[in-house]
Amino acid sequence: MLSLRRSLVGTLLGALVSVTLGTGGACAQATPDDAALFQRLGGLPGISLVVSDFIDVFVQDAVILSNPEVRERKTPDTTPYIKFQVTSLMCEVTGGPCQYTGLDLREAHDGLNVSEEEWDRMVVLFSETLAAHEVPQRETEELFAILGPTKEEIVVPGSR
Repeated sequence: MLSLRRSLVGTLLGALVSVTLGTGGACAQATPDDAALFQRLGGLPGISLVVSDFIDVFVQDAVILSNPEVRERKTPDTTPYIKFQVTSLMCEVTGGPCQYTGLDLREAHDGLNVSEEEWDRMVVLFSETLAAHEVPQRETEELFAILGPTKEEIVVPGSR
């Protein structure tokens, strides 16, 4: 089940996915190199901040919104719910104390017909969000190692 939960990170996405940071941020903190990714990302405050910023950009992006199914389901009304679910998932898969209770990735993305182009755009948006929060390279790579395998559960081959 944990590997399935890890896959939900893509959402957004997923996608996504998440995460703090860096130097000078309100959530930045010194942690040992062997600390859980969750701790190195600034814990729940850091993860929440990055997820929130990522989702804000994601739900307004022209490439993402070019998908009518996504445009219909990822609205300003659903944004708080998406942020909650993605934050909970990111917390869990990075070694935090949260327990994700949402849908698995296939169910969460059923009917959205996410294309390869939309996936690639999500990766760019997520990378830019992590960079804006000065998430260190090691943590960024670990997040993408979690995110990468989720693609097969989110992208519908041949979409658009």
